[in-house]
Amino acid sequence: MLESILNSRTQVLLKKSMDVASLRNDVIANNIANIDTPKFKRREVIFEDKIQKVLESKANYAKLNTTNARHFQIDGNGDLSGVEPEVKVMDDLSYRNDENNVDIDTETAKMTKNSIFYDSVSESMSNEIRLLRLAITGRR
Repeated sequence: MLESILNSRTQVLLKKSMDVASLRNDVIANNIANIDTPKFKRREVIFEDKIQKVLESKANYAKLNTTNARHFQIDGNGDLSGVEPEVKVMDDLSYRNDENNVDIDTETAKMTKNSIFYDSVSESMSNEIRLLRLAITGRR
């Protein structure tokens, strides 16, 4: 029972999001480190599209019986544990003669966005743990 409380769907999603943000930070740092490497192609982490497909999948959950048209369905029980991030090499156009396609301004903006995302997800995880503690102890 404790396992199901500590590994709720929300906590699994938050943990995976934090792991992906950490991986994305490493990939962006690698892109920036190779900005002057000839023929280097930037890399990106693909994850959000995969998680969105699982969350929207209608085949992953059973519908509840409702007695009134105003009752809500609980959407999705898709298994999030099998969704893994993918590091993809982006072979898009290069504006430079050495065929490197890393743009420092774009990468810096992505790193800042990723940092804000990680901070917000970690704050959400802290709130989840705080709610669990409140439910268990009955006090803050």
